[in-house]
Amino acid sequence: MHFLIFIGCTPEYVPTLDSSADQSGIISPTGDPDGRVGELEATFLSSENNFTFSESSMSSDTFSVSYVSTAQNFDIFKWVFEGGYVSSSGSSTTSSGTTIVEGNINDPSTSSQIGVLVEYRDGFGRYDVTHAVANSASFDVNTKSDYVTYEYLDNLKVQSSSNPDGWTNTSGLWYSPSDTSTATFSVCENSIVGFYDNDNFTLTEPIDITKEFSNFGTSKKNLVFEYKIDFIVLPAISNNLKRISLGYTPNLSSSSSITIEAGELWSNFSNESTDFRQVIIPLPLISNFNLSFTKYPSVVNANGRQAYPFNVCLRNIKIIPSE
Repeated sequence: MHFLIFIGCTPEYVPTLDSSADQSGIISPTGDPDGRVGELEATFLSSENNFTFSESSMSSDTFSVSYVSTAQNFDIFKWVFEGGYVSSSGSSTTSSGTTIVEGNINDPSTSSQIGVLVEYRDGFGRYDVTHAVANSASFDVNTKSDYVTYEYLDNLKVQSSSNPDGWTNTSGLWYSPSDTSTATFSVCENSIVGFYDNDNFTLTEPIDITKEFSNFGTSKKNLVFEYKIDFIVLPAISNNLKRISLGYTPNLSSSSSITIEAGELWSNFSNESTDFRQVIIPLPLISNFNLSFTKYPSVVNANGRQAYPFNVCLRNIKIIPSE
């Protein structure tokens, strides 16, 4: 018998009953008069199961997750790994990107697979995991939807000589978190910050940052980010001016001479300035695209300065698979 040692395991997951699921289609009691009896819970532990990458040109990176059953009182077991592959020699089958591993605790040839190492080869995505156990009279099935995730998490870097792959910062007025150590940005911790010169507020053109993304496939995906509008001078009433917007441009062909203008996916007109708010935007099913955030000026007063200057903070920018 082989034993696996797991370090840094995630908390144990206890199944919840789903009356709509046809659990008996996954596993059934054995009916063996010599088998174990009693209550069952198909609990398990795993190593790290949430992964991120920050490269905007995505590749299908392979990663692995180890699993071990912590169930008690069972005779047979089954694992179902969506998107996963195993290299063990026990009883396993793979079909349409899903691998099923099953065994008997009393059979030396399969019992070791109560612990199994699973390889995920498709990279970006979310994957279900199912663990099931049964004895002579009972069974239990534990399915965790989207248990394994591999997602894009932006590193919040604007372009510079040391970060050539960051967000293109044409105006030079967006700053990475590493550049925001002064009191000016204390409310925008761990954020990309867009602002206007705090000495005179005379700049009256929008400022934007842009980033190109490629090889993201045509699967459904969402852009997720958090933002905050931090007014230095708060307007007494809303003037319905656009504060910030998100633009999207498809890159259909790198050799094409056709220029496609950015389309707006989202914008904000509010005067709220206290808390970060999360935005979730479905992205079009195009593999290559540009995203841009644009910060707009406030109204200009009689002295030619912005009447209500404000900073914009962006953080936790992610691209995640969606249903």
